[in-house]
Amino acid sequence: MPLMSRPARQRAVRFCLALCALFLLALSLGGCLPKSKAWTHPREPNPRKEDLLFESDSKFCEDKIGSQPQGAAREADMADCLKRLGWVPKDRD
Repeated sequence: MPLMSRPARQRAVRFCLALCALFLLALSLGGCLPKSKAWTHPREPNPRKEDLLFESDSKFCEDKIGSQPQGAAREADMADCLKRLGWVPKDRD
């Protein structure tokens, strides 16, 4: 005596396949979502260009600051450097 009828088993298999497909889709789109940063540049309307500019400006500031300041002092120096380059902190909701 079978536990499930053939149509019920087919529905269960289709349901599992659909869940797997949705899971894979969510994983693949996870890498496409933009990284959230705490800064915005008012003169760069293109989000992709802004992300690239943020990466290069962050590297510039990291190089300028060096490795000496740590913790809160480092964050303050980094914020000061980014502000001098035109970056503005985003409003926290």
